[in-house]
Amino acid sequence: MALVAEHMTRDLLTISPESTLGEAAASMVERGVGAVVVLEGETVAAILTERDVMKAVASGAGGSAAAAEWMTRHPDTIEPSDTMDHAAS
Repeated sequence: MALVAEHMTRDLLTISPESTLGEAAASMVERGVGAVVVLEGETVAAILTERDVMKAVASGAGGSAAAAEWMTRHPDTIEPSDTMDHAAS
């Protein structure tokens, strides 16, 4: 059975909670991705998605707003040793 480790991306785009929405959005555009992992130290704290950025813009937040104000905390995660079937469920 295929493992997540065989298919996962290892070069993740990451930011800190203190990063601005503008910095995060520019990084996502540069890398051609729709989300960025937010790290507190070396721990995954949240994810900031294109949808999070759109909600912030629609609410009047500017590019200087902190990612911490708009990120989605405690995202579901899986381990590299998990199966692809588990990842898909």
